[in-house]
Amino acid sequence: MTGSLPTRMKRLRTAVEGLDEVLCGGLFEGGVYIFEGPPGVGKTTLANQIAYTLARSDVRTLYVTMLAESHSRMLQHMEQQVFFDHREVNAKVFYVSGYRELEQSGLKGVVGLLRGELVRNRASLVVIDGLVVEGRVSAADDSVRQFVHELQSLVSAMSCTCLVLTSGNGNVLSAEQTMVDGIFSFEDHGFHWRAERRLQVRKFRGSQILRGQHTFCISTRGLQVFPRLESLPTAADQGPAGADVVSSGISALDAVLRAGGLLSGHASVVVGESGTGKTTVALAFAAESTQSSPGLMFCCTELSGDLKRMGSELGLKTGASVEAGSLTIETLGLEDESMDEMGHKLLRRVDELRARRLVVDGLAGLADTLAFPDRGYRFLGRLLAELKQRGVTSLFTVDPAALAVAAGTPLAGGVTGWFDNAFALEPNRGGDKRWLSVVKVRGGHLAQGAVDVQLRPRGAALSPSA
Repeated sequence: MTGSLPTRMKRLRTAVEGLDEVLCGGLFEGGVYIFEGPPGVGKTTLANQIAYTLARSDVRTLYVTMLAESHSRMLQHMEQQVFFDHREVNAKVFYVSGYRELEQSGLKGVVGLLRGELVRNRASLVVIDGLVVEGRVSAADDSVRQFVHELQSLVSAMSCTCLVLTSGNGNVLSAEQTMVDGIFSFEDHGFHWRAERRLQVRKFRGSQILRGQHTFCISTRGLQVFPRLESLPTAADQGPAGADVVSSGISALDAVLRAGGLLSGHASVVVGESGTGKTTVALAFAAESTQSSPGLMFCCTELSGDLKRMGSELGLKTGASVEAGSLTIETLGLEDESMDEMGHKLLRRVDELRARRLVVDGLAGLADTLAFPDRGYRFLGRLLAELKQRGVTSLFTVDPAALAVAAGTPLAGGVTGWFDNAFALEPNRGGDKRWLSVVKVRGGHLAQGAVDVQLRPRGAALSPSA
């Protein structure tokens, strides 16, 4: 006896940056999903963002407000968002109030309203905004279970997807009470003077997801979700590494390294106190960028204009490389960004510019985040793995004292273990001289273990020391 294979469920991609990545493909057609969280965390913005983004693909949305703000007030707020298109209002995004039906006939009346409006507007997505707040419906009330059962039957029969937005204050639709296909929790996490928005998919039927909490931000572009970097699927191919030799930008340092430079695709770290010359070494490396091997430099403590001026004063080709378009200098971590937001920004810019050289001047910029004390070690390891997979040769600078202040913990010895090469700068030569020790070089032999560094205008001279 044979039977037919079950039909594969169709996905509804939200087109929200990072969200489909967390969901490993998007929502499912015919599913009911709860978005729960405190007021102001971004649920309404996200629902409208999905609706107007899908409208560009001719997907119609029925947006039903219950105890939420008025339609006119909501649209005034949405006008500030780049995804909003007023031409789609009541053309592909239809706003309906269900407050009267809820007051007069309860949840049963809401189901009747939904059935009629879905047929009339031929919607593929329905949003119910503000269904249960402030104890309007008792958690023990069987009408809640009956409502969700009828809602799920309705959207399944009409091949549409449903989003239920609720304040999530303890008496709302829960996984134990309902047959919902997914529960998304939104949180505005505060810590001392800082705040970070987080999303967690607590339940999701039909597919694997990236579990745990993921940060997100709200801007005029709507919501952007930043999946935890270490939770992303690992590429089978780790990318090319060591096939070519890349100059450090300082000939004397290249002379003591295998084959005259750094191995391509490898990651290096320069450790030293403030004022020892880490940024100078970083600028020398970045200045070697070319049109065929573009460079990207992120400064975490300096401004990009100051770095260009500094490079010119040292006689490096930094300014010329920037003018030629072979080197791009940007800031990182000067705003209140999450660690994952900075990590995704870094990788996105590497991909956009097709960069082959990368400098992050000041690891403390990444460490000055809420998540670094708990996840910084794994995050950094995954970031370097992503760069290696892309064939990017990278150089990071670290001031142990600054990192300890930013992260609230001293620099762990294991952190440098993620890097292929480690160099230490020490101000123990007097005057403008520095002592550069080669702590570790992976995959090669050294002619010697240290060189003298002399920093002065019109150049950074390094001379081998016995």
